[in-house]
Amino acid sequence: MSPNIYLDIDGVLLANEHHRAPHAQEFLAYVLKRFPRSTYWLTTHCQGDPTTPIEHVGHLFDAATVTLMRSIKPTQWNVAKTDAIDFRSPFLWFDDDLFPDEKNVLAEHGALENWIEVDLRKNINQLAVFLQSFPLPAPRA
Repeated sequence: MSPNIYLDIDGVLLANEHHRAPHAQEFLAYVLKRFPRSTYWLTTHCQGDPTTPIEHVGHLFDAATVTLMRSIKPTQWNVAKTDAIDFRSPFLWFDDDLFPDEKNVLAEHGALENWIEVDLRKNINQLAVFLQSFPLPAPRA
């Protein structure tokens, strides 16, 4: 069973509001070719509408990547992004920063290790590192 992949935008796919992160196109191509049916937007730029993230960042990516992005499924939540995570399925969540309550929810589900912290300030090439050694979801307890 393929894991669900949850993707944030700011600080993960974008280095800042005007520039995509280095290797973001290659990272998206890898993820979307490997997990085409189980990749989800988990970003404030998508509250149920999968076209909004593409409108927000598509101009920073080439046409092939934008086409791939169209297969990313939307999520919706109320207060915390963790409301949108399916904890019954294995998953990875690529995000640069979580609220304490979100970390607590992950810990309560034994899934804190499924959060893949992306910190482009510490390693601007972090997405390339994931391409060399893609993380795996923590085994379910």
